[in-house]
Amino acid sequence: MHRRIANGLTVICIAILCSGCTSYTSQPTINEHVGAGKAEIISSYSYEMDTPLKVSRFGKDTYAATQKAIPDAKDVSSRPANSPLPTLEIKVSEFPFGGACGQEYFTGLSFGLIPSWCTRENLFKFDFTLNNDHGVCRQKTYSIGSTSFAHLILAPFALFEAENRPLTIYQAALKDFLQESQCTTL
Repeated sequence: MHRRIANGLTVICIAILCSGCTSYTSQPTINEHVGAGKAEIISSYSYEMDTPLKVSRFGKDTYAATQKAIPDAKDVSSRPANSPLPTLEIKVSEFPFGGACGQEYFTGLSFGLIPSWCTRENLFKFDFTLNNDHGVCRQKTYSIGSTSFAHLILAPFALFEAENRPLTIYQAALKDFLQESQCTTL
């Protein structure tokens, strides 16, 4: 009987620790509702993933999303040093090691009764550079941060937060950057 109660409490504690909602912010703001306007024509691109992890699922997913967004472009990531610059240079940086914030431990120790929130800056960075015949045409860096909220009443909502939101943000940032505009450095 005591074992069953202990197992039940363990499952509840794990559910509470894993429950919460996360919202993401971008600097600068991404125009996620970019219309079907004219996009830049990309003939070649280079892709670089900067992460401390040996194998990054996010890196693989963003590479696949890049290929899907510009299917006719050629990946020249492993080009010789003296070759011409690609039309688009992409560098994705992932900073996954931040651990839990102090207040999140209180939420877990109180079985979810004490709410907590935590802000993490610069979880991801997306650097895009568009080149033309004369060199750099325009450049933009998107910094992605998150704010997490945890509380017992958020447990049901955490079950429905299955979407890979950072990947969706990357796709929106790439689409936003590829909108045709004048050459400027931002």
